[in-house]
Amino acid sequence: METVKVQWQSSAGLWLVSPLQDNQWQPLAEWADKQPDLTPVRMVLSAVNYSTHWVSLPGVSARQLGKALPFALEEALIEDVSHYLIVPAGQAAKKVRAYALTAGLIERLLEECEMHHLQLRELIPQTQLVEAGNVFLRRDQDGISGWIISLPGRFEGWVPDAGMTAVLDSLFDEAQGDAAELVILAPQLDQAQLLKTTLETGFPQVFSQIECRPQDGLATAEQRLSSRPVNLLTGQFQVREVAQEKPPVWWRPLAAMAAVWLIAATGWLFIEQHNTSRKAAQVTSETIALYKKLFPGERVRESILNRQIQGKLSGGGDVAAGGFLSTTNTLARVYAAQGLQKQVQLMSLRYNDRIDELTLEVRAGNLNELQTLRQALENEGLAAEVASATNDKEGVKGRIRIGGSA
Repeated sequence: METVKVQWQSSAGLWLVSPLQDNQWQPLAEWADKQPDLTPVRMVLSAVNYSTHWVSLPGVSARQLGKALPFALEEALIEDVSHYLIVPAGQAAKKVRAYALTAGLIERLLEECEMHHLQLRELIPQTQLVEAGNVFLRRDQDGISGWIISLPGRFEGWVPDAGMTAVLDSLFDEAQGDAAELVILAPQLDQAQLLKTTLETGFPQVFSQIECRPQDGLATAEQRLSSRPVNLLTGQFQVREVAQEKPPVWWRPLAAMAAVWLIAATGWLFIEQHNTSRKAAQVTSETIALYKKLFPGERVRESILNRQIQGKLSGGGDVAAGGFLSTTNTLARVYAAQGLQKQVQLMSLRYNDRIDELTLEVRAGNLNELQTLRQALENEGLAAEVASATNDKEGVKGRIRIGGSA
C-alpha cells in the first residue's frame, strides 16, 4: 500500500501530496497520474488541516463518547458542530482526546481520489505518528518551519516558529511543578538545544528533565504506522471494501444491466430446477463482477443482490424522482433530439447512488457546445451544471453533473 503525506492548501484550492520521507510536495492530480489504476493508498493528514482537543468527560462510558463529544466541543469549534467529523482517539491524564475536522474537507479528498482512480484506505492524523510521551518534534509544513507538540492531556498540534512564544505562555503560565520529562527531536541538534534553553529559562518549573536528540522522527513514524493508528475514515466515510473500476463507456450500462438481470434470472431459475450449488456460485460471481463494473464503490450484498439490481433497473418513475435509469433515459433522449452527436462526444459516466448524481465526462469543440447540452438537460427538468472545462488540442474536455449537488 502506498503511504504519502497529504495537505489541503486553501490558498490554491488544491490537495498536495509528498512522500513520507521528505517534503517534496506536488498536486495530488499530478502524483495520481503516475500511479496504476485502483492503487490502494494510505494518507497521513497534515496537522494544519485538523484540530486536537482534550476534554474531561467524567462518568461517560466509551460507548457514549461519540454522542457526548459533539456537545462537549460545541463551544470550541468555529462552525456548527454538525459540519465536523469528530473522532475519539484514546485518553490521557483523565481526559479524552478528540480529533476534529470539517466533513467537507474529507468529502473533497475522497472525491479527488475517486476521480483519479485511487483507493483511499486510511487517513491518519500526522500527530498520531509522533513518539509517545511529552515530545517536541521539529517539522516544516508547506515551507513554514515549526514544531509538532505532543503533551498528552494538555496539547497536541503543529505550531509555527512565529507562534511558539504565545503558545508556550498559554500552556505553561499556570503550571505548578509538573516535574514531567520532555524529549525534543530535531534534524539538527542546535535547534533542539535552542528550544531547551528557552524552556529552562522561561518555564523552569514545568519539566524535571529535558532530553535533546538529533532525529527527524521518520523511523518512529514508520513504526507507529504498523501499530494501527487512528483512522479518520469512520462513520459515513468508512472505507467500503469493494474494488472500484473505471466507469464504462456511457451507453453500455443500460445494456449491461439488462444482461445482468437476464443472466441472474435465468441462472436462479436453473438453480431451482436442478438444485445445483455449483451453478449458483458461478452465476452469483458473474453478477457481482458486472455489478461492480457498473456501480464502482458500492457495497454488494449477496443476500439482497436481486433487490439491488431491481432497484437500479427501476430507478424511479419520472424525471423528478431521479434514479439511474430515469436520468440516463432522459440524457439519451436529449442527446439524440438535439442532434449533438457530432458536437459533443460522451466519453464516460459515473453514477453516485448516495446523492443521486450522474457525472458525465465529455469532449466538445468549445464551451458553448457544453452549455447547449446543459441547457437542453435543464429544459427537460434535470438539474445540471458544467463542473469543469479544460481546453486542449482537440477542443474542450469537461465534466457535467446531473442531479445531486448540481
